[in-house]
This record gives sequence, structure tokens and C-alpha cells, in this order.
Amino acid sequence: MTGGATELLDLADARALLLRAVEATPGERVPLAQCSGRILADAVIAERNQPPEALSAMDGYAIRLEDAVAGSTLQVIGTSPAGKPFRRPVRRNQAVQIATGGVVPPGADHILIQENVTREGSRLRVGQCNPQAYIRPAGMDFAAGEVVLREGDELTPGRLALAGAANAGSLLVRRRPRVAIMPGGDELREPGEPLGEGEIVNSITSALAALVGNWGGTPLPQPILPDERNAAEAQLRSSEGLGAEVIVTLGGASVGERDCLRPAFNDLGADIVFHGIAVVPGKPCWHARFADGRLVLGLPGNPSSAFVCAHLLLKPLLWALTGRDPGEAVRPIAARLTRPLAENGRREAYLRAKVEVDGEGCLAVTPWPNQDSGMVTPLASVNSLLVRPIAAPVASTGEMAQVLVIGRISASSKQ
Repeated sequence: MTGGATELLDLADARALLLRAVEATPGERVPLAQCSGRILADAVIAERNQPPEALSAMDGYAIRLEDAVAGSTLQVIGTSPAGKPFRRPVRRNQAVQIATGGVVPPGADHILIQENVTREGSRLRVGQCNPQAYIRPAGMDFAAGEVVLREGDELTPGRLALAGAANAGSLLVRRRPRVAIMPGGDELREPGEPLGEGEIVNSITSALAALVGNWGGTPLPQPILPDERNAAEAQLRSSEGLGAEVIVTLGGASVGERDCLRPAFNDLGADIVFHGIAVVPGKPCWHARFADGRLVLGLPGNPSSAFVCAHLLLKPLLWALTGRDPGEAVRPIAARLTRPLAENGRREAYLRAKVEVDGEGCLAVTPWPNQDSGMVTPLASVNSLLVRPIAAPVASTGEMAQVLVIGRISASSKQ
């Protein structure tokens, strides 16, 4: 085990131990229409030019540029609608009616837009001439053989459009890592169940399941683990068939007699890597590994602490498992403080906060007024974690601060 009973690991060291030797999940081929939000396991190479041939950018007439003379008369010899090219060459004083997206016939190098011509039967009189050709050349967007998307790219709607344009009907994507979520505590009841004396709601499992899904994993919420060691071990054994790469526990890892999860996992063969990190909130976080590669991440039972520490530890782990840079998952941005902050203590602090675009178009961050880790209400409104390094001095309004964005940023309603 790394670190003694009273030694707390820095977050960076704990994260490095958690990510040590983590390999991305294997790839699986999935139809394009089912790839939204998935992570590419291989580059996408264009099978074709886009556009495949020179296409008209406007409705009008394909002609030779030398015939674009105001007042001249041209002979219309055919049409080139989208999908039905006109393959005969266009010669001097000839024109082919063409639709937007239609293939430009051979010999033509200019499109007269239809608003600038007058037509009578097969005769076309040129009116105003525009020097713009209105032709999209072959390969203007990308060329056959070009890498259009790279391994590790998240498949957003725009990237799905690009993959489709490259003629990829299916894509090799990372298999979603399976994440078992195991809350612990005899006092817990699931939302909607009647509560007895001293009982509380298991309010964080559904939130963690949503986060796991957002971060590329498959959440597998499990029944509440009991506080009795033998019973907890029996329940853990029964869940081994889930095939989960990651096991996330909630609570049951402090120093009380009923906090039995770490010894239970140890009895099942897991090696405890660390216990306790120098972070507020989130000191009780711990990590263990099984010889078969399964990873255990213990989060605090406190819902707000678990929510914060999931962003700090579980998110980069899932990014690593899906082939992305885990450092990008926790890379902070800068924003101006809207209120002063007191000096920080001996643990790195992550304050729940809200980042907005202020009236000057700059990012401004406001910490939630009550940072008590028992507060769940802030989780519905905050979109960032304001980073306070160990022993950070007093910070004044207007100073720049580091923030980890965890939600959408919008303009301030006070503008």
C-alpha cells in the first residue's frame, strides 16, 4: 500500500497511480448511425474525393468563361440536374442548364446564375456577369486517402457527418468500459422507498451512472452493500460475473468499525494501492487493483464529495480506457473571481462554482456560497470546480483563478 495511515497522497500522485498501466478497451465495429458519442479506435480515411467531381454551387447555366459577355446570346444544349450529369462537352456559345450540386459538364468553367440571364426557348441572353465561377472543384473538401478523423476523436454530430461524407458505413470504436457502481451502508435506501428512523436516500448512484454514460462508459448500478464484512464479501462475489473493468464503491471506507469495504476487497484478492488523498472534499478516496486487471475506485459516501471526486479521478480513468488523453479530462481554464477567497489550507480544494460569460465577454467564476459537503442543492446549478492549491493565499475579486469545467457555460443573467 502506498502511504501510511496518516499520510495523504497529493491528487496528482493518486491520479498517476490510478492510471498506471491502464490500456484502452478493444475496438468494435459499429454502424455509423449508432456511433454518436463513441470514441474512435482507428482513424477514418476518406474512400473518395469530396466532392467527387466539379459541382455547381448555384442554380444557373454552365458555360465557358470566355462567353460570359453581357448582351451575348448562347444556345442551351442540355441540362445537368443533381445526380444526372450531362457528359457532352460545352463548346463556344453553348450553355447547359445546371442545378445546385449538378456535375459541371466538360468544357465549362463558369456558372451563370439564373438571376442574371433571360431565356427564350433554347436561346439564352447573358445579362449581368459575375466574375465568381460558382464551381466547387473536385476534392475541395477532402481527397481520397486523406485522414479525416483520428483515433481518439469523440464522434460528435459534425464528425459523424464527416465520416458519412467519407463513405464510412461503420466505424471501429472503443468498447464502452463497464463500470459497476456499488453504494455501501445499511442506512441507505433507494429513491422512492419509505425511510425509517436514521435512514437516508441513496441520492448519488443515479448521478454517477449518468456521468459514467457521459464519459463513455456503461454504468452498472448494483444493490446497496451491507456494512457487515462477510455479507459484503458475499455480495461482491456474486457480482463478479458482471465483467466490469471498473468497480466504483461509495462510502464504507473510513475508519469506523462498520466501514468494511477495503478489507472486504482485500480478502477477495485486491491489492490496496492507496487510501486517502489531500483533497477537499474527498479525503477518504481509495484505490485497489485485482490481478486480473479490474480496477477499484473508492469514492466518499457523501454525495457531493463523491460527485466532485468522480470528476477528478473517475473521468480521467474512463478517458484513458476509451483511448483519450486523460489529462484533457481534467485540464482547467482561467476565469476571473467575482468575489474574494480566503487562504487555503493543507489540502487542495475544489470549490463548487459557476462560470459565466460576463458583460465584457470574459469568463467569470462565482463560488457557491455554502461549500459544506453535505449540500446536494449546488450540484443542480454549478458548472465548474474552482481549484484552490495547497496553502493558496487570499485571492481578491478580479484575480484570475483556475477552474475545472464540468457543465455548460452560458452568459450571465446580470448583463
